[in-house]
Amino acid sequence: MHFKALLFLITLGSGGIPASGAFASCPDLALVLAIDGSGSINDHDFGLQRQGYAAAFTDDRVQAALALAGVVDVAVVLWGDEQIAPQVLPWQRIDSAAAAARLADRIAALPRRVTGDTGIGSGLWKSLDLLEAGRSCAARRIINVSGDGRESVGPRPRHHVPLETARTRADEMGVTINGLAITLTDPDLDTWYSRWVITGPGAFVMTANSFDAFGEAIIHKLAREIAMPALAAAETRKAVWR
Repeated sequence: MHFKALLFLITLGSGGIPASGAFASCPDLALVLAIDGSGSINDHDFGLQRQGYAAAFTDDRVQAALALAGVVDVAVVLWGDEQIAPQVLPWQRIDSAAAAARLADRIAALPRRVTGDTGIGSGLWKSLDLLEAGRSCAARRIINVSGDGRESVGPRPRHHVPLETARTRADEMGVTINGLAITLTDPDLDTWYSRWVITGPGAFVMTANSFDAFGEAIIHKLAREIAMPALAAAETRKAVWR
């Protein structure tokens, strides 16, 4: 079922869409896509990751979840080495199929300016900055972080943000962090994400064992986390896309 048709049916139903409504300043959900652009991901695989996110926002399953979630604001953070400032695609309100398609086009055209070490803490910190500065009133705040490696260790730059520090800040802000672990070179990365990255009510990790499988995995992940919490909780199986 297409987004507009589903949204129309929801509006007619007795429950209606969430009370904030389509024109409220505060969204029902503020979602940051925190995408790994570190040096372990070559340009081809980064392209698969970027195209996977873009295609997901035109997929019926994600659009149905968007309709159920009400008013959704989405921003993007591309992160890599902590010495390189994360790239930001600013907030976009997704309140129609057309808005979702515009976001898909912007993600697909997003250039890559990050590389180097795997600074997950830095990427999460920037994502939290966006949520705190512009979307603190959202009913739900979620960071969707995807990557193919663990936080880099060794000499750190002056402005190092430890992953644990970013995770603690997320807890204090009431932000949920969900993960998509790409386990191509690290079969236990999903376990590491579960222990050290995700946090918050209902937080979960999904797994893709290759970049070719990333597109289908991110569709399922976005559909699960965007949907209302009661619907997301209905899916309990651990999914691995190959």
